[in-house]
Amino acid sequence: MENNGNDYGIRIDSYRAGDDYVFLITGGEAHVGAVACAFLHEGEVRTETISVPGHREGELVKEFAESAASKLGHRVVVIMGIHIDHATKQDIAQIITLVHEKMKAALEGEER
Repeated sequence: MENNGNDYGIRIDSYRAGDDYVFLITGGEAHVGAVACAFLHEGEVRTETISVPGHREGELVKEFAESAASKLGHRVVVIMGIHIDHATKQDIAQIITLVHEKMKAALEGEER
């Protein structure tokens, strides 16, 4: 999918799994590029991350999973896959900004 001047189709869907949370972050051509699971262990947030080779979402899923687990106090799984054809450095910077904004809004929604 090419950028058509909108928000790149970035969306975050959240699901509950008992007391725990699952966040699915997609945009452009949705896929699974990276997965992170964050959890509290002995008062600290621990995170396990898996990235598909050649995908760059690993850093963002780790950041979001840790932030969410810390804020929500439960286990969190984040799955992310965003692909935009011919994305420029500017596109990537805008996508990262959009993901951060939407992550913040998603967490604020879950705290209610």
